[in-house]
Amino acid sequence: MRIKLLVDNNSKGGLIEEHGFSAWVEIGGFKILFDTGQGKALVPNAAMMGCDLSELDALVLSHGHYDHCGAISQLLKINPEIHVYCHSAALCYRYSIKSGESARDISVPRAELEALLGVPGNRMHWINGAGKIRASVGITGIIDRLHPLEDTGGPFFLDQVRQTPDPIWDDMSIWIKTRKGLIIITGCCHSGLINSVRHIRRVSGVDRIFGVIGGLHLVNASRERLEATCSAIRKWNPDFVIPCHCTGEKAIAFLRDELGTIVTPGYAGLELQPMG
Repeated sequence: MRIKLLVDNNSKGGLIEEHGFSAWVEIGGFKILFDTGQGKALVPNAAMMGCDLSELDALVLSHGHYDHCGAISQLLKINPEIHVYCHSAALCYRYSIKSGESARDISVPRAELEALLGVPGNRMHWINGAGKIRASVGITGIIDRLHPLEDTGGPFFLDQVRQTPDPIWDDMSIWIKTRKGLIIITGCCHSGLINSVRHIRRVSGVDRIFGVIGGLHLVNASRERLEATCSAIRKWNPDFVIPCHCTGEKAIAFLRDELGTIVTPGYAGLELQPMG
């Protein structure tokens, strides 16, 4: 197994950094790209990290925000035979509207949306419920929102006048089943990490959490929510937690202070070979 972070807000080794996320996952020769970042970093960073995008078997989109779907058209030109997995709600128009500010369009960019809609039906997989991409790789589908402290993490709406909140139902994660437990990869984790792990444990039938990698969208989280997240992670007792992208610097510092060395901030250029 090999996991490489191709796009993140932070980078090392001369890679391009951008507000976005993308991870390369390779298991037994099967190659998955999880999200595509905002658009400028994926292709050059993949080349620098020795990842041939034309060899990918599958693209999984965690949700329909611009910073996770920004290079779809580039990828499909490089690899027109790739299979794509996402939820249909990823196609919605959506906005971030902070109090006192104008609406900001955070939808999938038009060119990427058109490219996505052009994928032939036999290679386009619309995901609602939990399923499998490979025998050892699962996808969550819609995640139940049960924890009282976990919300989507921001002022998200489906209109420009703050009338219709966006629940971001399309938010999905993937998991990899190993001998040491599950490795969970999140995009933004708008469903909440506690909700996501609970859901994944239930649908996978595996309780042990080996590791968590990805954006956790704790940038606006209250101290109460941060403490609840740390308490849950302690109970799961993973070997590693790698917060990325939208987790937030203050939240990452809190996680490190509370959980110690199992927490390592992610960055574009990070490579993992978990021995699972």
